[in-house]
Amino acid sequence: MSSTVLNSVLANGGRTSRYGDYTVVFMHACTFITTPMEFMQMQNWARARMSCGNPVRDRTLFVDRFETVLARSGGGIATKGAKGVLQRIVKSMKANAMSMDEWSIPLNLDESVEIARKPVLGAVPQAGDVNRK
Repeated sequence: MSSTVLNSVLANGGRTSRYGDYTVVFMHACTFITTPMEFMQMQNWARARMSCGNPVRDRTLFVDRFETVLARSGGGIATKGAKGVLQRIVKSMKANAMSMDEWSIPLNLDESVEIARKPVLGAVPQAGDVNRK
């Protein structure tokens, strides 16, 4: 009996749940959150691929294809993705009253990055400039 990667990945109690701005993917031994659009694309990819017969390898192939992953702590996969997308997912999770303790949310996700600019030669200092001479 031949099986697809999707059947292999969601075997043994695997399932998905969609909550508007994010989708929670429950697989044997790991859980992660991604965007609904990205999950749909990877789901279609996994339906079209035959399983290699090793469920661990199938799960690795499946998860590695995702660009945005918010991993559950202790699940064996790492959080990755664009900062803005992860911020939107975390904001939506908070709005849905999900517990943040069990997820691997990057510590610096809410920090803004300020870029220091070098002064332009010959420019006249303005009122707010710190580097006045």
